[in-house]
Amino acid sequence: MPAPRAPGRGRNEAEERDFPRVGRTRAASLAPATDPRPPAGPFDGRPRERPPGVPTGLRENVLRRQPVPNLEPNPRRLATYHALHMTLFPVSVMTLFWKHDIGMSMTEILVVQGLFGFVMALFEFPSGYIADRLGYRRALMAASALGMVGWAVYSTAHSMWVVIAAEVVLGVAMSLVSGADTAMLYESLHESGREQEFGIWNGRVRFWGQMGEGTAALAAGLLYTWWPPLPFVVQAVVSAINLGVAVTLVEPTRQRPPIENHLSQVRSMVRYAFVENRHLTAIIVLTVGLGLSSFVPVWLVPLYATDAGVPSAWIGPIWAVANYSVALGSLASHRVARHLRLIPTLGVCVALVATGYAGLAGSDGRFGFAWYFCLTVMRGLFGPLLLHEENRMIPSSDRAGFISMRSLVFRLSFLGIAPVIGASVDAHGQHPVLAVLGCALTAIAGTAWLWYRHQRAAPPHEGHE
Repeated sequence: MPAPRAPGRGRNEAEERDFPRVGRTRAASLAPATDPRPPAGPFDGRPRERPPGVPTGLRENVLRRQPVPNLEPNPRRLATYHALHMTLFPVSVMTLFWKHDIGMSMTEILVVQGLFGFVMALFEFPSGYIADRLGYRRALMAASALGMVGWAVYSTAHSMWVVIAAEVVLGVAMSLVSGADTAMLYESLHESGREQEFGIWNGRVRFWGQMGEGTAALAAGLLYTWWPPLPFVVQAVVSAINLGVAVTLVEPTRQRPPIENHLSQVRSMVRYAFVENRHLTAIIVLTVGLGLSSFVPVWLVPLYATDAGVPSAWIGPIWAVANYSVALGSLASHRVARHLRLIPTLGVCVALVATGYAGLAGSDGRFGFAWYFCLTVMRGLFGPLLLHEENRMIPSSDRAGFISMRSLVFRLSFLGIAPVIGASVDAHGQHPVLAVLGCALTAIAGTAWLWYRHQRAAPPHEGHE
């Protein structure tokens, strides 16, 4: 009898037939998925099946046999990398630095932020696509090196143009991380026979990232009072340390896509994500809907709190508590899903969206901002769960590219609605806008949740045409 397959190490049937595993070498198959539903996951209460196939049109690329790398330390090192990457000392005092030390007006500040968002959106998908071809380790090293340069430039800023130069460099650096770190984590666990642990490790990675961001927010005010550029100097040192962490990462031995016919490859990826695999499309729509629900209030809550009488000195601690609640939600997400199962847990997330916005819109008290924590806990809960489901639906060869594609959809969606929200707040105030936003985002997230639930239960011909 053949030996039973280890959990989390299933392969596409066509891949098993055409490219049998020799040692630990893996290869790609072009066979389209016959069942678009995901393999049984850790939250389904049913046996794990083989993962779906790779997108039609991606050319096969058989790897040369290589020695098996030691990937065991990668998850811990990636958690360290993400923690340092998210320990952003300047973020909570950046508006003060722009206004009081550079002398920028609010219009100029909004222009700079718009430019940063544009750069992030511009490089979001290309950075993941390039990381799949040049290697995740190289992408993360380049991101840390550019981050070190960008924050060093910021520490010497004396005009808006220097700020813009630093923002452009940092925008490219941030986009290089997008997709590469998650893809490396998944591939490292998959090749180590621990794919089922991805949700746990992704929760840990997010936990330490949010803890780092929250702690940095608490320390930033003190650093700024000592010397305004000091948070930027410290951040450049943190990026240099993170470059050293990136150097220690081990590149997984995975299937590499061909470095040719890029336009055809991109078209194939877009077609697979948004036409051929409806299950993956539902995951993307639900992720973007829930993500927007938690991201939009980030820019509204500080003004909401101060308008209600909260002292400005409390904004840093509120920011820190918000990040800590995301961290705890991320750490608990896997256990909650084990207890409730995946679909009910995501339903709870939709309910938290409705509760959080209803509380923010209906509260006039000083502590009305506390309803925002419903949205931060929701953000922590859904992130690791949907990211695990997403990774199980996409091919190894273009993993970072697919993740970056979803991030691009999110960023473009935010760029599309942010000006409308800002103008509406200026014209009508916070509470009416939050009420309308709550209704709209709850409807979007709820519809996406229903669609995703249907796709998970749909027979093969309904999910993949």
